[in-house]
Amino acid sequence: MRSLQSLHLHLLLLSAAHQRQPGCHALAQTPRGTIVSRRSDGRSESFSLDGFDEDGDGASDGASDGAHKRKRSERFSGIHPSATRRRVRAALQSTFLPNSTGGGNLEALRQSGYLRYIMYDNLQDLSTSLRSVLATQRILEGVGVGRSGATALSATLNFLIRDGCGMIASLLFTSYAARGFRRNVKRWRFFADVMVDVGITLEIIAPSLREGLFLPLLCLGNVCKALCGVAAGACGGALQMHWAVRLMGTEEGLSEVAAKSGAQRTVMGGIGLVSAALTAKWLGGSDVKVAIGLYCALTLVHLIANYKSLKLVALDWLNGWRLHLVVHEFLDCLDSSKGGKMDASTIAVSNPTEASRKEPLLFLPEWRSLQSAMYPIHMGVSFNKLARLSHRSASLVQSRMTKKSGLESGNYVLVVGDAEGGKHSIYISFFANSSNSEKAKAYLHGCLVRRALVSLQSGPGSKGDIVEKAEEAGERELATLWPIFEHCVSEAGWLLDKTECSTEGYELYLE
Repeated sequence: MRSLQSLHLHLLLLSAAHQRQPGCHALAQTPRGTIVSRRSDGRSESFSLDGFDEDGDGASDGASDGAHKRKRSERFSGIHPSATRRRVRAALQSTFLPNSTGGGNLEALRQSGYLRYIMYDNLQDLSTSLRSVLATQRILEGVGVGRSGATALSATLNFLIRDGCGMIASLLFTSYAARGFRRNVKRWRFFADVMVDVGITLEIIAPSLREGLFLPLLCLGNVCKALCGVAAGACGGALQMHWAVRLMGTEEGLSEVAAKSGAQRTVMGGIGLVSAALTAKWLGGSDVKVAIGLYCALTLVHLIANYKSLKLVALDWLNGWRLHLVVHEFLDCLDSSKGGKMDASTIAVSNPTEASRKEPLLFLPEWRSLQSAMYPIHMGVSFNKLARLSHRSASLVQSRMTKKSGLESGNYVLVVGDAEGGKHSIYISFFANSSNSEKAKAYLHGCLVRRALVSLQSGPGSKGDIVEKAEEAGERELATLWPIFEHCVSEAGWLLDKTECSTEGYELYLE
């Protein structure tokens, strides 16, 4: 009995001594492993809990205290062995590459296509810098640098006239095209690149022609550059917004994408300056044919790089061309599935990525495909034009407009009328409160009416009867097909509420 009591007392004393050791229980419960701290720009630090130094009650001599401090220093600066390389890579990425929803890593940027986009974009910037050096040399030759009899005043007047023409051209072009930049962002951006190529080419060939043509060609070249500046500046914001949403899922990343795009251009500008200096020195004693060959090669690189970079931009809203593509794919699926099941699961339309590969970067193909179609659709016309060309009387069209204005949806008026060439055309007028998705709905409505006109034109009945039947058929089909179309394009990734159709610009008001 006494031995059991002594054993129990001994255990109590050991337990009390153990509890008096500061931090011992906490350390016993501390998990072993590594804690990693990551920043959104890809920078990371790791803290290892293995080998934690236990100093008993805290009393230690100088040597053990120094070792303890070294261990603590090592623990809290616990970066991977490749810390320097990681820090350099993180610094470069935080300077030149925007963050992404995947944490800013390179794989996420590669999958989105952003890395290829900036590669092509910076390559075309570099080619423009090199060609600008050739153009500057030629302009200086044209104003008389190195030639006896040339004066500084004449050169100054040439530059003043050239810059004045560019300023006037930029103002006129802004007044003419400002409203249409967003509708065709990629086309206007490619137009800007073509214009700068034309401008540099005119500046290079100007000194080779007779003296009387030098100043007109110099002014015309600067006009082309001014058009490039306006179009590129207007479209640049939309492209940066696209990448901000694509990489970060929100428009709030626009400022970061713009800032890092500027950093990329700064570096490429420095590389361009060095390369231009070396190129100018190399071409100083070279044959003219070498300079012409180099210029043609750089121009080709510029156009190819721009083409490839813009093909990587998959805008998720519908403009005139993309709406035309999606609607006709939708109607083709309907025609091919006649007699079968007709719902959203059996109909597929192109998604933004597929449409970006098909979308032309020149304006001419759209004009040919849409304007040469049978029964062209004119959107956003004035009510005067609508009433004048409609096959119905003006009073009947006005009553339809009044009836439509009281509805919450369908804020547009569609009629079939006679165009100047004698053929039928479809005219659509929008109310001031028409939404972007309703403009897409109006275009689908117009295509349904046009399809009905094509199917009824060979049948019996007068011209007015055929038009009336086609309008009624279009109304019936629209009520059934619009919800299916809306679901299909949303599933494909299109945002109907951002639709930008080309219109004549008129809106209807009831006053």
